[in-house]
Amino acid sequence: MLQTQRIANGKVLRLGLNAPPVNALTRTMIADIRKEIRAANAPGSDVKGLLLASNLPKIFSAGLDLTSFRLSQSNTREHIAEYVHSFEGLFHELAASHVPTATAVHGACPAGGTVVALCTDYRVASSEGPRFSMGINESRVGLVPNWIHPLLRSTLVSVRMADRLSQTGQLATTQKEALSLGFLDTVLEGASPEAVEADAVEKLLELGEQIPWNARVSAKLGARKELIHALKEGDPALVDWIMGPWFQDIVEKLMSQLKKKKNKD
Repeated sequence: MLQTQRIANGKVLRLGLNAPPVNALTRTMIADIRKEIRAANAPGSDVKGLLLASNLPKIFSAGLDLTSFRLSQSNTREHIAEYVHSFEGLFHELAASHVPTATAVHGACPAGGTVVALCTDYRVASSEGPRFSMGINESRVGLVPNWIHPLLRSTLVSVRMADRLSQTGQLATTQKEALSLGFLDTVLEGASPEAVEADAVEKLLELGEQIPWNARVSAKLGARKELIHALKEGDPALVDWIMGPWFQDIVEKLMSQLKKKKNKD
């Protein structure tokens, strides 16, 4: 479920992820976020910034929905293909948004959660809070879309770092480590979640009001040209890879692990 709220005198639209237990990017969640991005970017919109945040206390988002990858009689190849196109569409619309975007990262934010954050213009977290993780660990589960590479190259601190992390799937386990790698732009010392969001709003208003709009958009789209093109085209091999027995076996194992953890908790 997505909860929306106008803040900063109505100038910023807060998109609050509120889907316990882990804010998975389900079909519904993706559709809701895309709807708000499109509305904010539509002609006549007065939205100056989009803030993505979590309404859950310990997690931003665990990423993509495993059940949507699991092949079954009710989740056919066509359904899986629709899901793949939907999350690629979400990432594309975030990366190409003319309206400034920011992510307030609170708690765990691995895999698809990190992709969402990296597609936004500004990423901020507190140095304190619940258990933290951030990074692109898709290689560890055998799923590396071709657009991951331009995403990491355009956001991390160096091409060499992007190359290494795309291969190793290493996750940052502290906010300061995430900052050093480039997953975050700012880490606020000892800040509350409210202070983190306030910082993000300040940055959004700077981008949306203090810098000439057309010049900023042109610069953004130019810098992200390779990434935006890759996301728009999507990875044509991704659905076949997901459908393969090797990846389906990984999905079954991961779902079994999550079920055991849930029963234990």
